[in-house]
Amino acid sequence: MIDYHLHTPRCCHAIGTPEEYLAEAEAKEITEIGFADHFPLGLLGYSPRDQVTMNPDELAGYLQQVEDLKNQSSKVTVKTGIEVDYLPGTEEKLKGLLEKYSFDYVIGSIHFLGDWDFTHPVYAEDYQNRDLNQIYHSYFELVWGLCRCGLFDIIGHIDVVKKFGYRPSEDLEPLLVQTARILKETETCFELNTAGRDAPVGEFYPEQRFLELLFAEGVAVTLGSDAHSPGQVGRYFSEAVGLLKAVGYRELAAFEKRVKHAVPL
Repeated sequence: MIDYHLHTPRCCHAIGTPEEYLAEAEAKEITEIGFADHFPLGLLGYSPRDQVTMNPDELAGYLQQVEDLKNQSSKVTVKTGIEVDYLPGTEEKLKGLLEKYSFDYVIGSIHFLGDWDFTHPVYAEDYQNRDLNQIYHSYFELVWGLCRCGLFDIIGHIDVVKKFGYRPSEDLEPLLVQTARILKETETCFELNTAGRDAPVGEFYPEQRFLELLFAEGVAVTLGSDAHSPGQVGRYFSEAVGLLKAVGYRELAAFEKRVKHAVPL
């Protein structure tokens, strides 16, 4: 079993040491984990209202910390990942930065629409003052750009725009079908991110119908708990695996040095 989406306190909104995350993975018999803490937004020239990523001078320490952890367990394989915010206009800068480091995989995620961190609980009420149909269209257009820029191996929490339970009035299926096709065309993997079960929306990212559309297009999937504390490692994975199998998936995507390979589910 794989959990490729673990954080560390360096992002300023997680708790627990990496060693505690590893111990939790061992206890839950997860065979492969990957740390994917938030890439420093400062390196991309962006300063959000709240600090939600590590500082630029912490990146080297993060990478060394994960590297050191790889020798601490014979039961769990540890991979070095990173979660990077997709910010249109920063692609060339990000490309150069990513080439400097030896990641096993890079998760691309979207947390910002303009200067609005739509995933932050402090700003959730902003949904009530905006056009929900436009929010969803803007979000998925960013998802398409993320996939097409070719910088990311995995897209994180692919429909996180639903996090606080706000839904548009229009039928989302055309957007979801288009999104699934673009992931396939660009060979972008997605994660079944189980953190959504604990969010106000109360369901995985993506939910079952979207998952079915992704499977129909033949898009590769991996697993991530998006753990921000040790106890969240592997959360709801039994349910997640059951859902994946019910939809039709029989393998997960794993990564090493940015190369994807399949492992049995």
